[in-house]
Amino acid sequence: MKNCGMAGIAAMAIGVPCIAHAQGSVTLYGIIDTGIEYASVSGKSTTRLESSPVYPTRWGLTGREELGGGTALIFKLENGFNVDNGTSLQNGALFGREAWIGIKNNLGQIQFGVNYTPFHTTLVTYSLGGIDTLAWGNAANNFVLPATLRTNNSVRYVSPAMAGFTLRAAYALGSNGATNLPRTFGNTMAVGISYSLKNFSADVDFMTQVYSTATTPTAASQTQTGNYALFAAKYDFGLAQAAVLFETHRGGSALGSAANYANVNNNFYEVSLVVPIKLSGLMFSFGQYKNLANSAGNATSYGVRYDYPLSKRTAVYAGVAAVVNGSAASFTVNDSAGAGVSVGTPGHNVVAGLIGMSHKF
Repeated sequence: MKNCGMAGIAAMAIGVPCIAHAQGSVTLYGIIDTGIEYASVSGKSTTRLESSPVYPTRWGLTGREELGGGTALIFKLENGFNVDNGTSLQNGALFGREAWIGIKNNLGQIQFGVNYTPFHTTLVTYSLGGIDTLAWGNAANNFVLPATLRTNNSVRYVSPAMAGFTLRAAYALGSNGATNLPRTFGNTMAVGISYSLKNFSADVDFMTQVYSTATTPTAASQTQTGNYALFAAKYDFGLAQAAVLFETHRGGSALGSAANYANVNNNFYEVSLVVPIKLSGLMFSFGQYKNLANSAGNATSYGVRYDYPLSKRTAVYAGVAAVVNGSAASFTVNDSAGAGVSVGTPGHNVVAGLIGMSHKF
């Protein structure tokens, strides 16, 4: 890994080594993750090469320039892509995972662009399947609504830690003034408070997001507002780390929703445990999705995965996971950056096995 200024990046493009300058730096980073998954749905099996089962495959650039007085300009550009065919994720956006510029000082950090929501930060912290990610085998990864995790046209603020408390807040203009969509479509407001003391941490988050019930929204489409709450706690016992999270959704159908999320009132929870075994880790996850209007839409998720590091940057893993669906539910075992094998008709269950490897650079 090499840090170099913008001039250095240009120099590298023509084969000239770069030298980092004190006033600013740019870092190239990434991770490649792939595996082979076997899934069985109602007696029909599928074997496929998986991109990003445990860690979202991506590459990115981060930068920082000191402006003086303890203030720094910072930025991040991150691209997600498929290992199996090389195509970009996030609907083909070059930097669809994150793309923001911001300021950081002793008052906190503020950033503008494509940002993760406070909900995302809490979910990836307390769903213990991977570092800063929702991973294969985790119940939260199978049940969470993707539109709650990342927002375009947004502002995000994170406060410095004070007496163990940290404040996170975000606001997004969903349609950003587009004349072919409802004026408030996709608008998102979120706030979260995190507390950490020694081996214990807890988070509470609240979020609202404006939707339309129309399949293809237009400027004249009616909108609704969905309300979310998220509660999470984690404790490190030394011999094991345990976490629980609970999310509620009320009052609005889901933005870009599938049939699973059409009900306006639903909950899900996950209980996860990671047991360190020397340098490796064994993860257990159990969780349930509750459709409060129709119990036939309920689902239960089970997951076990073993991760073993070959080096500081390379790891291998293997796991088994399952989702048991009610007669009106069709959840599946998802990858960290995409949907798993479809169960097809609602009410079918899925059992999956996975082996894979990841490399960070």
